Order: sequence, then C-alpha cells, then structure tokens
Amino acid sequence: MRLALVAALACVASVVAACSACGKGGGAGGTDVAAGTSSAPAISRTSFPPEAGAAVVRDVAMWTNAREGQTEDLASLATHEGAAGLVEAAADPELRKTALRAMGFARGWAQLPYLARAASEPDDEEARLALDSALELAARRRTAEDVEDATELRDGCEKLGALARDAERPRLRRVLALRALRMMPCPKQELPADLDAR
Repeated sequence: MRLALVAALACVASVVAACSACGKGGGAGGTDVAAGTSSAPAISRTSFPPEAGAAVVRDVAMWTNAREGQTEDLASLATHEGAAGLVEAAADPELRKTALRAMGFARGWAQLPYLARAASEPDDEEARLALDSALELAARRRTAEDVEDATELRDGCEKLGALARDAERPRLRRVLALRALRMMPCPKQELPADLDAR
C-alpha cells in the first residue's frame, strides 16, 4: 500500500513538472513572437513631424504606397491631401519627393508656386520631379475651377518664366519650364527665344 502511494505521488510530481516546462516553453515562444512583432518594419511616427500637418499623419499607409511612384497611388494621395496638404508635407525631407510627385495630380494651381521654387533649387532630382509635376498640371484638361487659384497660377507662371529666361540655369530645366509655360493658361509674359521646347 505504501509503495502504491509513493508511486502515485511520483506520478503526480512528474505531471506537474511537465506542465511547468510547457508553460516555460510557451513563455519563450511568446517572447519570440513578441520580439518578431517588435522587429517588424514600420514607419516611425517621428517621420511625420508636426510641421507636416495633421493630414499627413492621418494615413501613413497611403503615403507609404505613394512612395513607389505609381500614378494611381499618387493620384489617390493628391485627392486625399489636396494641394495645400502636399505643400505642407514637403517641409519634411522624408516626404518631399513623394509630395512633389503627387502635386502633379492635385486639383487647382495652389501648388504651382512651390513647384516653380523647387525647380530652381540646387537639388537636381527634386527640381526634375517638380518640373515633371508642373508638366503634368499643364497637360490636364482645363476646368472652370482653375480660376479659383488665379493668384497662385500667376505667381507660379512668373517663377517658371524667370527660370526659363535664366541662361545660367541648366538647359534641361529651362526647356521643361518653357514647355510647361506654353501649355498653361498663364498671363502673357516674355519667353526666351533661344530655346526649343519641343
């Protein structure tokens, strides 16, 4: 009888030990999962500073998708943020290139002065992105709403005109600026005669 009792106690002890080991193993597995989750790639909240505007923070996924430069994603971002939101977002160097690309798909002309300024900056890649977006704006079908941004349109046209006339600027930038000007409903201004923008 005593031997049977001892055997029973030994059996219970072995079961308890096995369950304890299972719990520890599960804890380790849980730690691995948690570690895997914490190490998963994600966009830092600090990538979207306060000066970029609340709209930028609102849809991180949309900005992430648009970074690939696909037309559909850029157009969706432009619709979501609007011209003013894209200009605000361009204050963040991490978002600037995406914002410049998307500006070509935003309604109105509020973004044109910013594009014209970026086209005159030293950074060649950003200047080309800005001019490409200006051309995208210039090529779109005219609508009655364009007059809402008449001041911005005039300002942007004047800046692009100054770039096109500046013989010290890279020729490609001048040509692209002139090409955009000829396609936009800009106020009349003097255009350079020494360039072929075709």
